[in-house]
Amino acid sequence: MNILLVTNLFPNPVDRDRGIFTLQLAKQLTKDHNLTVICPLPWFPRYSVFSRFTKWYIHSQVPYHYEIEGVNIYSPKYPMLPKVSEALHAKFVRLGIRRLIKKLHSQSKFEVINSQWLYPDSVAVDAVARSLNIPHIATGLGCDVNHDLFDKNKRSAMLEMIQNVKKITVVSNDLRRVLIEQSVPSSKILTIANGVDLTQFKPMNRNNCRKQLGISSEKEIILYVGRLSEEKNCFRMIRAFVQLETTKDVELYIIGDGPLSNSLKDLALSSSKSGRIRFIGQVEHQLISVWMGASDYFCLPSIREGCPNVVLESLGCGRPVLASNVGGIPDMVKKNTGILFNPLEVDEISKTFELALDTKWDPKFIKQSIKHLTWENTAEKYLSVFRSAKAKL
Repeated sequence: MNILLVTNLFPNPVDRDRGIFTLQLAKQLTKDHNLTVICPLPWFPRYSVFSRFTKWYIHSQVPYHYEIEGVNIYSPKYPMLPKVSEALHAKFVRLGIRRLIKKLHSQSKFEVINSQWLYPDSVAVDAVARSLNIPHIATGLGCDVNHDLFDKNKRSAMLEMIQNVKKITVVSNDLRRVLIEQSVPSSKILTIANGVDLTQFKPMNRNNCRKQLGISSEKEIILYVGRLSEEKNCFRMIRAFVQLETTKDVELYIIGDGPLSNSLKDLALSSSKSGRIRFIGQVEHQLISVWMGASDYFCLPSIREGCPNVVLESLGCGRPVLASNVGGIPDMVKKNTGILFNPLEVDEISKTFELALDTKWDPKFIKQSIKHLTWENTAEKYLSVFRSAKAKL
């Protein structure tokens, strides 16, 4: 098939880890099919004088056309004023991609379009796909369903798009439930969980991993990997760790960066366990498996989630997952592979840490629990949806 994938989350030469999970899917689709990726990004001046606005300036350095690991990517830019034009976000994205899609379609007819993120991506694609009579499959990933669908400035456009698309795929059963509660026909929604690269994320010797990372400590390590932002709930995770009562030597390692980085460091520094809480900062994705191999437990205390790949990666590494009972996490974490908790209860999170420390875990069993969640299997499920949409055209 000739497939077009539209998503704002995709790696580029400036940010190799942006939307790395989407690249994994794209690589599988590219093996036997002709895949083109369009990754629209906000326009921003390229002049170095604006480089202090790092979050936006980085987009200006992304080339219009590039290739990563055999995947062909276009990155058209669209007008966007942060916060000011949020309600018009999808319309601006449409301005950025419409002409390019029509041009590429005239050169080689697309048989299906898959847009990932219901807003703004899927809404932006909707009118273009209908004008060209190309079947459109929309994919919901998390906040687009849990948050954007309930935003009064986005809701009507999203519901109209949902009515028009051939099928909606979501990455967790919880997202499917939310859509059904919003009167989306259940027959139109299919859950396709993300995959994980089990050749990279696999059980590894803890001491060897620590030696590679320069960690000399023999203490047990609880690891967090993710953005340091409000929805990730790291404040409660730190407070739970501080009140942890155990005779074991335990440290909390936090990998990632974000708007709450300084506040979280201040909280840790003011606590009685400041010497046991370590902030590592941003780490390249290829090293995450080594950090997981060096740790003993993985914690994800998020208030909301879709299908967090970092949970699958931890399970692949044979590390038990201590995580919130939200989103798609309960679909992934089962008995003897981790413990779920209420993310709003600090005491419960702390008791979960204590229980995990007193439990004997089997790394091989933990990895086996997700052996079916490969990117090959995930891609085949998408292809089945694509074929069905094409057949019904």
